[in-house]
Amino acid sequence: MYCRAITFTLLAPSIWPLVEAVAKSHDEGDYSRLLMKSGNNTGVVIETFGASETAAAHLDVLRALQALNEQAMAKIGVSEGDVI
Repeated sequence: MYCRAITFTLLAPSIWPLVEAVAKSHDEGDYSRLLMKSGNNTGVVIETFGASETAAAHLDVLRALQALNEQAMAKIGVSEGDVI
């Protein structure tokens, strides 16, 4: 099993609807995603995959949050690896 955790801090809480639209919780076979709100402008997206190859095919949430980071609308941190 492979996992990716994306932590983020939004510049303003008003950006939450955008994050919710892109990263809403999802469960589909060997891929699942959880969106957790830990504060008014902070949260975590946890994605689990059957294998690292599956992770490479599901980059849409990561790309969307990186775009917010590039536009100075959010700060993000990404960790990923094999679950042991």
